[in-house]
Amino acid sequence: MSDFLPCDSNCTSNPVLFIDADAPMADLFQFADARVRAVRDMLKSLSCMGYRSLDDDDLSHFATGCALLLENGCDALNVYGQRLQRGQAAL
Repeated sequence: MSDFLPCDSNCTSNPVLFIDADAPMADLFQFADARVRAVRDMLKSLSCMGYRSLDDDDLSHFATGCALLLENGCDALNVYGQRLQRGQAAL
């Protein structure tokens, strides 16, 4: 039976998003990698935009999206790191 850990990005009293702590290491890494790279790409795009073309809502939406993706990626990396410390093979 898998051990499901609630993600930090849950914003309700009853968590709905979980990380499978027993997922294959490669899957945990791939999940985290995809989210961190998405945030990198979003921020790179934002840095190329003219700030005059953005309104406050646009910037807030970008920041919220980046924060949620990064939080999910960090949750997966925390599980990955804990399993590495227990001596499980990386990939």
